[in-house]
Amino acid sequence: MRPYVNFILLAAILTTIAATTGCHSSNAKYFLKTKSSANVYVERRPPKIEKVAVMPFTAQTELTGSLISDLLVTELMRTGKYTVLERSQINNVLRETELAMSGISSAQAVAVGKMLGADGVIIGTVSEYSTVARWGRTYPVVGFSVRLIDTSSSQIIWSADIVNQSKDRRLSLPEHARQVVHEGIAGLYQQWHRYRQVR
Repeated sequence: MRPYVNFILLAAILTTIAATTGCHSSNAKYFLKTKSSANVYVERRPPKIEKVAVMPFTAQTELTGSLISDLLVTELMRTGKYTVLERSQINNVLRETELAMSGISSAQAVAVGKMLGADGVIIGTVSEYSTVARWGRTYPVVGFSVRLIDTSSSQIIWSADIVNQSKDRRLSLPEHARQVVHEGIAGLYQQWHRYRQVR
């Protein structure tokens, strides 16, 4: 019976490894195959940051800021690099401290992050969320900047900014926003990947 049990255990371990490797491989392809025009900075020797809080972004409207930050959360989770805190937890602390849902300063964001037990806070600004007219047609344009701040030192660990106008006039603003956020995080992911290769 023992060889049979050992075989089952070995099979289970190999299946788990294969599934995990496949997941990381799938995530890597998802980000590495994307051509990114994002302007990216990444600290070469960053402190260990595992748990992050993504604040609502500053934008012309609160809805736009929440939309872009929510899209960013999804992309960050796909990187597998961080544990992202629930938005409801963040909103509760913001309400308790009587801070606005968007437009808080870096120092205030760090203070909120510490209260939440986060290693880092992510803050951002939506610079463009509109349509532009060209040759009698309208095209969506989306731009944002984002940065991760270490709550223990207030050091900027990485930052990225991007502005992109769609070439497809059929795309809605939210659809184009999803593509732009993906491109921004893909730029970050590719930079992390390069540093791993160098090491």
